[in-house]
Amino acid sequence: MKNRYILLIIPLFILIYFGLSLGNSTINIFHMTKQESNIILLLRAPRVIFGLLCGMGLALCGSIMQGITRNPMASPFTLGVSSAAAFGAAVAIVFLNDNPATIMFGAFSATILCAFIVFICALKKDMDSLTMIIIGIALNYLFTALTSTLQYMTSDDKISAIIKWTFGSLNGVDWSNVWILLGILIPTLLLSQRKAWILNLICNCDDDYSISLGVNPSKERLILGFASLILTAVIISTCGIIGFVGLAAPYISKRLIGNNHKYLLTHSMIIGGILILISDILGRTLFSPIIIPIGIILSYIGVPILINLIMKRGEK
Repeated sequence: MKNRYILLIIPLFILIYFGLSLGNSTINIFHMTKQESNIILLLRAPRVIFGLLCGMGLALCGSIMQGITRNPMASPFTLGVSSAAAFGAAVAIVFLNDNPATIMFGAFSATILCAFIVFICALKKDMDSLTMIIIGIALNYLFTALTSTLQYMTSDDKISAIIKWTFGSLNGVDWSNVWILLGILIPTLLLSQRKAWILNLICNCDDDYSISLGVNPSKERLILGFASLILTAVIISTCGIIGFVGLAAPYISKRLIGNNHKYLLTHSMIIGGILILISDILGRTLFSPIIIPIGIILSYIGVPILINLIMKRGEK
């Protein structure tokens, strides 16, 4: 198991190095001028570290959601939070302004509202996995319709701003974003690792069996699900919708190390960080000085990988 982690950590550090070095200009981080060191410290380092934490956070949330819903195709966005975030951002853009802080607040508020609706409704139905998924699908359609309504009624420049936000991008992140995300990611990881055996139980056994062992699956779904949605809300309100990592990273990890959440959570996080860093590096360098949004690049990279894994699984 340790060897599998080492095989991932080495390329992770290599990608961090390239992420710091490459951009509009190539910088040797071991021999920098004062101006180059400022570029690294103020621009590239927060972008790379936030991207790493973003990938880790989405992968962690994806692992949690797949566990509590018993659905290998679930992701942090299964419960409708991505469409809710897009609606919140659209409201901020249309009725307020396109200031990043305002958009972030709008997206975060709508995401939290969506999470509360899901859990309040699901609690009345004993918080089973099927109820969570159905409510999430319904809310996804609702918030998508609300966003479409705003786009239909507003001006072309605001429509463009809304669409660009939904692409997902690391542009403009700074150290304050890094510390905020880190402050949410660490407690969520500690909580989920502490409850890894409960995730294994919920994922592999029915609720009646879990109850017979003294575990309240509805309560655990509430705690773990809400923690993952708070983390997801912080991430997407900052950098827009980057939805593929939370689905792909846990799935890839399961193919490599199995379904034990004691190892799956952290393994998925490393893969999630790798996927984001690769996408960001390619997005900044392929058509430099034009920066392609990370959400677009991530889909080009991740979809073939995921389809290939699913096809191999089918062959077995």
